[in-house]
Amino acid sequence: MGDEELGDVWRRREAILDATAAVEAALAAPAAGEGWRETLRNALIGLHLTIHDHVAETEGPDGFLLRVRDDAPRLARQVERLIGEHTDLTDLSTKLIERLDGVALERTEEEAAAVRDDALHLLATVVRHRQRGADLIYEAYQVDVGGPG
Repeated sequence: MGDEELGDVWRRREAILDATAAVEAALAAPAAGEGWRETLRNALIGLHLTIHDHVAETEGPDGFLLRVRDDAPRLARQVERLIGEHTDLTDLSTKLIERLDGVALERTEEEAAAVRDDALHLLATVVRHRQRGADLIYEAYQVDVGGPG
């Protein structure tokens, strides 16, 4: 893996990390606050768009995952798993944004807790996906991308 491609991987990982941090920060704010729903919605949209970009960049015609599959055919199963997770991540983020849009401004504690639970599930799914991606890259190229980015 060349330096330029490794830099692209780091940038994608950093973008996802930043987007998840924005969602986490929005979740940590009091749900009773007036701007909670809008702040969380904006953070979720940012994460959704980042996931969309990640999918396009890794699965496209010159996508990184397809290159890994070509360079290391023994890892084809892991590549397919990551590609499948892209659908899950996209669906989870879309459904969560739609759910949040349906939550009243004068929401109950139960509504806010349910949205938070769904958002935490999404974040955990993203974290696991990033970890599996780092493992795949290491297995294919013996390059550690699992650090802070």
